[in-house]
Amino acid sequence: MRLPDDDEIYDVDQTYLGPPGYYIGRLRYRMIAVTPVMVLLGLAFLLKTGIGFTLLSVALTVLVALRLSQWIVDRTTHERPIGVLVATFWHELTATRMPVRGQRGRQPAAFRRRATSIGADHRLMTGRRRWRSYANRHAAARAAGREGE
Repeated sequence: MRLPDDDEIYDVDQTYLGPPGYYIGRLRYRMIAVTPVMVLLGLAFLLKTGIGFTLLSVALTVLVALRLSQWIVDRTTHERPIGVLVATFWHELTATRMPVRGQRGRQPAAFRRRATSIGADHRLMTGRRRWRSYANRHAAARAAGREGE
């Protein structure tokens, strides 16, 4: 014989079924508190970014706030309240991380800094071919010719 647990009863107690005589759907009590806060945060975001209060932007803000509220309510229980979720999110954002080495790709040539200026005399790097020394002499001669003018 399987004994039912009382989680279903606890779940029903946390659900608002609407006013007497009307059924508007299951709505959790926490959702009633979380959704207006999320809508106000979304409207503050619209104001701060300068997007403006058009019908489309406000409707999308309300839809995103509803979905985000559903996600928050699904992740929280009486054992793990919303404050714990917010604190965990904040600690994840501000946690110190170890630098990752070897995970980055090579920087594109357009962003690399030049080792020398164009036409400037520079020391030969070891392991380079002899043509580099000819280029150095040519640059030095050109620079000496300009100084004499």
